[in-house]
Amino acid sequence: MLIDNDNNHISENGNMFDWRKCSSSLIIGVTGHRSLPNDKIPQIIHIIKDFFTLVKNKYSASEVTLLSPLAEGADMLLASMALLSGFRIAAALPIDAAEYRKDFSESAAQEFDRLLSASNETYTVVPEEPVPNDPKRGFYYRQAGLHVVRRCDILVAVWDGIRRKTPDGAGTWETISLAEKSGKPVYQVEI
Repeated sequence: MLIDNDNNHISENGNMFDWRKCSSSLIIGVTGHRSLPNDKIPQIIHIIKDFFTLVKNKYSASEVTLLSPLAEGADMLLASMALLSGFRIAAALPIDAAEYRKDFSESAAQEFDRLLSASNETYTVVPEEPVPNDPKRGFYYRQAGLHVVRRCDILVAVWDGIRRKTPDGAGTWETISLAEKSGKPVYQVEI
């Protein structure tokens, strides 16, 4: 992470973000892998704490919203850290919460319930793309990714750096690519 001399820009992997372009509030979107290597979690936490500290130097905690589908892995980790930082949480779920909860292990489902109840706003994303005749879960996950990209000011991506496509277009790389094509800055945390 590079910060310029006037402390108004942040650059990560060549992506420049100008704090002055945001209004009095900031929406941080999240994308990332569902499975995080245990040995990398302390490093991820350290990097995100530093990023959140930078954010708190620019905005009061009540002006910052973390927008997340609350998927297992990176989404839940960042949402938990955002709560500790005093940020607001907007849970943009790909499908109904009860149905979505079935996708998680028991321990992850408990964390999902905790984060969902702590969220300031919870809703199911309305698809932006035409719904296929027989939509799979991946279609709805992609819609959640599209929604996060469209609404956020900056996207935080926790991923392994491998640009792989998924059959449904709902992977971390596809979400990063959507953000970059939309001109959204992406703060990348490689694991």
